[in-house]
Amino acid sequence: MPQVFLNYRVVDEPFGVAMLDQALSERFGSTAVFLASKSIPLGAEWRRQMYQAVAASTALLVIIGRNWVDAKDDQGRRALDNDDDFVRNEILLAFQLEKQVIPVRLGVPRVSAGCLPDELKKLLDCQDIEVRFRSARIDIDRLASKLREQIPALRAAGPVKTEAFKGNLVQAEHVGQSFQSEQMTFSGDFHAGPRFG
Repeated sequence: MPQVFLNYRVVDEPFGVAMLDQALSERFGSTAVFLASKSIPLGAEWRRQMYQAVAASTALLVIIGRNWVDAKDDQGRRALDNDDDFVRNEILLAFQLEKQVIPVRLGVPRVSAGCLPDELKKLLDCQDIEVRFRSARIDIDRLASKLREQIPALRAAGPVKTEAFKGNLVQAEHVGQSFQSEQMTFSGDFHAGPRFG
């Protein structure tokens, strides 16, 4: 069951959204983090799946990038003002169900009251967190720690464990790079690769 729902707009910083999904999934497990493109099965009724996931989640992360406020819908209207906008409706459902709503700013200032429709102004009262380009790893670690503190199921889940690589570390001094490999192969250009066969 998802514990964290990623609310995002496809035209707004998709790589930031993918990075958050990957980082949080590595810490808590993929099924604990709901990302529509990853979590909805092929052939499923996606609208129902999205709203069910909001209802099942403990927290909804509103991921806000440079294009979040002014993104347009198919008719050229501002998407946040459209009653049928999914980003807007997922947030409103989360408020209605009294979920934890956490704005996550991707290197942008806080949204001002004048930029939000009245129905979403409650978002301004929610404590936010910023993930900045130059300190993304530190900021995401801080976000993950806070989620773990606030959501009991995430404390119980713990991070996903991966097996450590057991190869050798070789310093390639002429190019200033390090490679891990079980066997080194030199053939024209420098190459580091695993042993096959």
